[in-house]
Amino acid sequence: MGVKAMNFKQCLIFREIARTKNFTKAAHNLYMTQSAVSHAIKDLENEAETQLFERLHRSVKLTPAGELFLKEIQPMIEEFETVEARLPHLEKQSPLKIASCITFAQTQLPQLLQRFRTLQPAASFEVQVFPAAESIARLEEGKVDLAFIEGQIVQQSVEAKKIAEYPLCVVAEAAHLAAELSFHELLEQPLLLRERGSAVRETFESSAVLQGEKVFPIWESVDSQALIAAVKSGLGISVLPKILVEEELVSGRLKEIKIKEWSLTNDITALLRKSRYQSNLLATFWQLLDEI
Repeated sequence: MGVKAMNFKQCLIFREIARTKNFTKAAHNLYMTQSAVSHAIKDLENEAETQLFERLHRSVKLTPAGELFLKEIQPMIEEFETVEARLPHLEKQSPLKIASCITFAQTQLPQLLQRFRTLQPAASFEVQVFPAAESIARLEEGKVDLAFIEGQIVQQSVEAKKIAEYPLCVVAEAAHLAAELSFHELLEQPLLLRERGSAVRETFESSAVLQGEKVFPIWESVDSQALIAAVKSGLGISVLPKILVEEELVSGRLKEIKIKEWSLTNDITALLRKSRYQSNLLATFWQLLDEI
């Protein structure tokens, strides 16, 4: 029968004997029988093909080979013990990976994360901003833990939770002459819109289709702030979440144009993959969304 391969437990036993210089004390400290400790060291010495302890009358001491072996295993044991001590905290040390739409990332998400960090000081986050389609794809691939999108989704693989809604508004430069337009007149203006596939664009285009109209923007952008800057420069009119332009409207840097018999809102929806393992951190964060 061959010699058993060295294992980590033997190393711990060896270190304890080296520390206490006594098999009986080492066995007591490790909650083991002296026989089990003796057998472990015997197997270790057989594998090393040399004696690691010199047996004295009432104690033991390391042989030169034993001293060398202790020097070799000590860093490994200390590293293992460091990891072992951190083990109960690993979940909290793993960042919560979040994909978010631009609107939520620019408005409510920072406050939400700050509030959660107050409840969970050790929590960390990784936030990336994507269009809805990419956020959903990353969620399904397991690249993010949860996603915030504009609009709604009906998909068997994800759990959806509406957490907010916001109105869309039409904005122009402060000096724009019109205070109110019909929807048809709006479409005749130079339009600065979000990109195709974005929730704001889809909501606006759906509204146009329902009225038998088509939308032809002169500027398309994935960045709402770029559209706001273009509107301020007098390049055209944009349709944006009111929450993003509230400050500009209050300060007079932008002007809201009312559209006759027209009103649109968009939802903010949180998504969680049903089949994904939910850490305590993720479950707590998901529950916090009910309080928004």
